[in-house]
Amino acid sequence: MQGGSVAGRPVSLWLEDTPTTSHPSLEGDHRCHVAVIGAGITGLTAALLLARDGFSVCVIDEGPVASATTAHTTAKVTSQHHLTYARIARTHGKEGAAVYASGMEAAKERIAALANDGIDCDFRRRAAYVYANNPAERKLLEEETQAAVEAGLPAVIDEDVPLPFETNGAMRFANQAEFHPRKYALGLAERFIEAGGRIFEHTRAVEVEESNGCVVHCATGRIQAEHVVVATLMPFLDRGGYFARAYPSRSYVVTARVKDAVPDAMLINAAPPIRSIRAVPFRGGEFLMVLGEDHHNGSPKATPERYEQLIRFVSEHWDLESIEHRWSAQDYSPDDGVPYIGRLTRRSERIHVATGFKKWGMTSGTLAAMLISDAVAGRDNQWAALFSSTRVKPLAEAPRFLAENARVGMRFFGDRVLNPGRRDIRDLKRGEAAIVISKWDKVAGYRDEDGKLHAVSARCTHLGCQVAWNGAERTWDCPCHGSRFTVDGEILEGPATSPLPQRATPAEPEPSDDSGETATNS
Repeated sequence: MQGGSVAGRPVSLWLEDTPTTSHPSLEGDHRCHVAVIGAGITGLTAALLLARDGFSVCVIDEGPVASATTAHTTAKVTSQHHLTYARIARTHGKEGAAVYASGMEAAKERIAALANDGIDCDFRRRAAYVYANNPAERKLLEEETQAAVEAGLPAVIDEDVPLPFETNGAMRFANQAEFHPRKYALGLAERFIEAGGRIFEHTRAVEVEESNGCVVHCATGRIQAEHVVVATLMPFLDRGGYFARAYPSRSYVVTARVKDAVPDAMLINAAPPIRSIRAVPFRGGEFLMVLGEDHHNGSPKATPERYEQLIRFVSEHWDLESIEHRWSAQDYSPDDGVPYIGRLTRRSERIHVATGFKKWGMTSGTLAAMLISDAVAGRDNQWAALFSSTRVKPLAEAPRFLAENARVGMRFFGDRVLNPGRRDIRDLKRGEAAIVISKWDKVAGYRDEDGKLHAVSARCTHLGCQVAWNGAERTWDCPCHGSRFTVDGEILEGPATSPLPQRATPAEPEPSDDSGETATNS
């Protein structure tokens, strides 16, 4: 991540504050009871629970342990998922909202129990607030508070909001928590290995076969297992169709050193533009963390200005000393407001998936691990039916399904018309990217700050949507289903399992206009 002249180190605080890991890559054939694909909070929690149940478990990840989504969250451990319970009561009934609440509270306390078992991860109890900026938002909070109370949660309206600016009150949940997600995940990994588990890093799964058992195919080997858990944010196996039922968006995060006291609570406002706020212990001090500026993947809003807006918010309300970190994050939101957790398809009995955490992955991912470990072990679970990945709720799903898939269709066909790529790649200035022509081929082209041209296929290897430039991160993003790639085509986010093929660039000198412009959206 580079993002021009925006302040702050372009790295997640959680990654900067923890050591790298050095587990081996998968080579050759391996056997185990359960293969887990993805070493984030969902995969590691499931792996640990299953290993403690007596199963032999292998975990694979395309990168280092807990370096993807888990390392880019704000790490709020809470059953307060913004404005959730009123919607679920409408789409799944009040009983459904109560089941959701019970499950998320149980997941929160499971994290607390695991952290308290010797994992030093800055776990601390905090109240969680959703605050209103105006009377209209206050009405939303009152409706949400009533729904949350009916679901059995400790929700109250509180006029005393721990922020340095005026609000119209807030909904408060007591006894919630926050922690350091990567310290926690590394602790899970240590305990998993102590329980006999195996971890393979830098290992990408490309396919899973299922018949009497399962075979996970990787570039350098395979794993034969009785069950497979796909814990990869969005399942890379298309046969479940989750890419059409959960929709990606990106958010931005900054941490700041401020001269004022930082809040001793977790806070988020009720309506866009979202500002999610918490304090973070860091090397003997406390930083302020703010997340917001959400947008769809592939949006022209993906510019360094997203960070600048967050920095402006901090400086308006706190005595800002310095911006320390900046990064962005991605997650998927489900059609009907409830994550998909369970079998890959109705016919699948051995492949288990979890997706659609809607930016509340700490408790949602932990609950997914609890549900999946129970399913593998053959235990009944009181929350499983609500979260079932194969559920069909046409009335609840239809509005979002139609709107989002219409947007995908417009991007799939419209981008080819509106952005045909007629410019010559040699016209790109330093730091600029666009859909262009290189040697008579339409490509995604980028000229880096040293003047070198990079060209890759403009079509996402998942389902063929035309990629779009992300100027905030200097990546190529798929606006349809959320895959992301480096300027040289390497995969940063799935569901794509193949990199963008590299394309030839002309052996021509760079343009004489060496203006040093920052990247532009195309």
